[in-house]
Amino acid sequence: MTKELYLQKLLPSYESFFDINYNVSAGSRIFPATAAYHSRSEKYVLVRSAKLWATEMNEYVYFAFGDTPNKEEFISLKKDALQAGLTQIKPHSEHMYSYVSLLLVADFLSEEVIREIKKSSYHKTYLFSFHGWMHLRIAAVDLSSGKVYGNRQGKELLPLLQNILSQDKA
Repeated sequence: MTKELYLQKLLPSYESFFDINYNVSAGSRIFPATAAYHSRSEKYVLVRSAKLWATEMNEYVYFAFGDTPNKEEFISLKKDALQAGLTQIKPHSEHMYSYVSLLLVADFLSEEVIREIKKSSYHKTYLFSFHGWMHLRIAAVDLSSGKVYGNRQGKELLPLLQNILSQDKA
């Protein structure tokens, strides 16, 4: 399976809930696709003006391709996705959390890059968490071995990515 075909099979899973854009430039990098999700919940009594509480949750996903990225290339990619995602987050009193997610589809991932993916972490709070927080989630697909990898926050993305790989083998 090629990287482009994998992304083509993955994006329909996001289309129902995410706004997807193609060929998005962020800094000096062009991501083949990005996706943005926004959710708002609120509770009120009788009329909307009598609001009891409200929360907002967001996720910004950056899809990237790599042939055989080395550690420095991965760190640069992670930095670009994180910077682009942080500019999207607008914390306020009703902001609960935001995720910035990087999904890397590569032909081959070295052990060095896999270790870097697994140990990657970024967490930020806004106004001592009164205005919410954000986490960096990373997931990567190694097409040569048919395996997926993620950091601690990105573990919940892995079943979907593995499912796309399994569809190709069936």
